[in-house]
Amino acid sequence: CQKCHGVKVQKGGLRLDSRAAALQGGESGPAIKPGDADASLLIEAINYDPDGYQMPPTGKLAPDQIAVLADWVRRGAPWPQDGPSGTGAGQAFNLAERASH
Repeated sequence: CQKCHGVKVQKGGLRLDSRAAALQGGESGPAIKPGDADASLLIEAINYDPDGYQMPPTGKLAPDQIAVLADWVRRGAPWPQDGPSGTGAGQAFNLAERASH
């Protein structure tokens, strides 16, 4: 996804390198609807919707990969930086600090 929807290139105005960007979406609207895989354009695209997008353009993902992404959306599309405060999610790992414990 990052090759066409990352920091350097955003085809269709879509970035998929952060949860906020996926929620905002691109020219077609939000890429994901957390909790609702059936209403998420990303899931439609990776399922090769015959009347819509077919992503990635190089070939359809394996069924187990599609299932993992659909499950991720159903679970609310959690993102590492969105973890509860105090969990260390999204924080840089500091080896020197860890060694002092």
